Amino acid sequence: MTEVRSRPAANRMPVTRSAVIYVAVGLTSYAVDAGVLVLLHRVLDVGLAAATTAAFATAFVANFALNRRFSFAGGHGRLGAQFGRYLLLGTISYALTLALVLGLAWLGLHFLLAKTTAVGCSAGVNFLLCRSWVFRGVRV
Repeated sequence: MTEVRSRPAANRMPVTRSAVIYVAVGLTSYAVDAGVLVLLHRVLDVGLAAATTAAFATAFVANFALNRRFSFAGGHGRLGAQFGRYLLLGTISYALTLALVLGLAWLGLHFLLAKTTAVGCSAGVNFLLCRSWVFRGVRV
C-alpha cells in the first residue's frame, strides 16, 4: 500500500528560512540573468527580445536546480514532475517578463530597470507557487 505524507516535503522547512534562501537564490539567478542580458544586448548587439529570452533561459535552469536543492528541500521529490511544473510556471513567468520588459522599454524605461521591475512583480507569486505546487510533497 502507498502511504502519502501529510505534509509536503517542501513545507517542512519554515517559511521564513525558505523565503530567505529563495531570495538569495533569486538574487544569484538575477545576476546571471542580467549579466547575460547585458552581454548579449549591449556587448554583442543581440536584439532585446532574443537577448531577454536567452538570459531568461540561462537563469531558469540554474534557478530550478538551486531552488530545488536549497530553498524547498525538493531533492527527494520526483525530478521530472517537479521540472514539468516548474517549466509551466516558468513559461507563464517568461511571457509576462518579456511583455513587461518590452512594454516598459518601449515606454522609455531603461531595459535593465524594465527587467528589474518584471522580476520584482513575479517574485512573490513564484515563491508561493514553488512552495505549494512545484516542489510539493511526493508519494513514498
